[in-house]
Amino acid sequence: MSERSLPRIAVLLAAHNRRAMTVRALESLRPAAAHFDLTIVLLDDASTDGTAKAALGAWPGAIVLSGDGNCFWNGGMHKAWSHALGLEVDGYLWLNDDVVLDADAMERLAQQWHAQGGVKRAFILVGATRDDFDRVSYGGQRRVPSPFGLKFERLPMADRLQLAETFNGNIVLISQATVERIGINDPGFLHAMGDIDYGLRAKAAGIPILVLPATLGLCNNNAPIRYNQGPLRERWRKMTSHRGIPPRSWWLLTRRHSGIWQPIHFLAPYRKVLF
Repeated sequence: MSERSLPRIAVLLAAHNRRAMTVRALESLRPAAAHFDLTIVLLDDASTDGTAKAALGAWPGAIVLSGDGNCFWNGGMHKAWSHALGLEVDGYLWLNDDVVLDADAMERLAQQWHAQGGVKRAFILVGATRDDFDRVSYGGQRRVPSPFGLKFERLPMADRLQLAETFNGNIVLISQATVERIGINDPGFLHAMGDIDYGLRAKAAGIPILVLPATLGLCNNNAPIRYNQGPLRERWRKMTSHRGIPPRSWWLLTRRHSGIWQPIHFLAPYRKVLF
């Protein structure tokens, strides 16, 4: 890539039956044209509301892949990213389809992209999001040391660049050099946790995870799941669903990142079903 050309970025999204949200997220990327050369790669996981057609209408030339309805977020992102590996790009932007980027979000990412060395270096840039009440909703995460559970807490909003230990995958820009070092997200995770795992793998490899100041977009928190309410069978169903803490995904995360505390960390969340 020449010094004067725009960085070539593949924007990765996974979508399922959120047509209006998905279109809104794509439209919020418009200001990026002055800062990045974008290719959209969207995995439509068997939507029945016309998401794929609407996405192509909002962004002609987008690459829309089809899922079978069982990809969920992490699986959908893995399929989109696997496809994007065949493109000649300098980096990859994870974008949740329920995010609305600020008008200057991509400009701020571009500034930090160049400050960190662009395509030549391995790094990850994280944009925090805020909710309707201007509270940080997703972004950089740090680990909470505990023998009783694998726990993380969100970094607070700041007016400076922050180092994180991992992240939520709502707005994340990853350089090609990072992918060459640690690969892409692990398809062993069903829905969530793939972003947390990727961040922890990056940290273990010595790759900096940098959270930009303030926030870069709007994204409200998902409604919390009450695991200790209702009959036991219903509580277990919620806990082990793709939106909860499915055992296979949780086993993989704790086995990889909990060390000698893995058995305790693995069992810890499931006590909520009983108590």
